Amino acid sequence: MEPIIGTIEKNSVKTAQALNLILADEFLLYTKTKNAHWNLDKHDIHRRLMLFKEQYELLEELMDSIAERIHATGYNIPATLEIFLKLEHLVEQCQVKNDGIEFIAELLEDHENLIIRLRKKAHYFGSELQESGVGTYIMELIKKHQQMIESLKIYL
Repeated sequence: MEPIIGTIEKNSVKTAQALNLILADEFLLYTKTKNAHWNLDKHDIHRRLMLFKEQYELLEELMDSIAERIHATGYNIPATLEIFLKLEHLVEQCQVKNDGIEFIAELLEDHENLIIRLRKKAHYFGSELQESGVGTYIMELIKKHQQMIESLKIYL
């Protein structure tokens, strides 16, 4: 597949690789959010279930969007669990309690860590790769994660 117009051809591999790293992190965050949704119990369950559902659905949309961006560079998306686990930066943990507070605290930390990495990636795309369009796209991802953080904080 030919790279899309606007992607500097020599940087398309680097762009695809950087987006693959982001996709891997988003996938683990999606999985952890889905886990929270499936394993939540105790008080205020309905509101928290809806929160987690809303967030994993948004994360699924973000992953599809990132995959489209990768595909637009002319490269395939390495969407296997083995590859994602090698690429991701977040840590998968097993919760002892299912009261929601631990799930929320861990998800908050993951969103915050992802935002830090996304900011570095936005700078990388804008300055080193001269891909300001991808940098702008990464800033949009950051806004979505900031909104998810605000929604999670309500429940602490």
